[in-house]
Amino acid sequence: MADCRIVNQSMTDAVNTIGGSVEGSLEGIALSYKNDGDAFMEALNNAISTMEGEAKDALEAFFRDKVQPFITEGVPNAVKSTAMLLEANRKNFEDVDRKIAESISGGGQ
Repeated sequence: MADCRIVNQSMTDAVNTIGGSVEGSLEGIALSYKNDGDAFMEALNNAISTMEGEAKDALEAFFRDKVQPFITEGVPNAVKSTAMLLEANRKNFEDVDRKIAESISGGGQ
């Protein structure tokens, strides 16, 4: 079995940089993706704002129904999920470390 070493502060820093440890909120890179996605959608909508006709309607529907959910929700949430996975693993290592320390010190009898 390979050795495993977790440096708690490095993991905490990575979690915060990627997306934060609070479920349901976006921070760090995940928030940047959300903000950039919103800016991208605004630019797309501005680019077609003066158009008229069925092509414009089709583009608006495509952007709204297909593109926007992916770039303003899907990608940021996937990045956030990575942060949450790292945080769960970091917490598991922290718990195991504490239990081993308690066992060594006699608190786990």
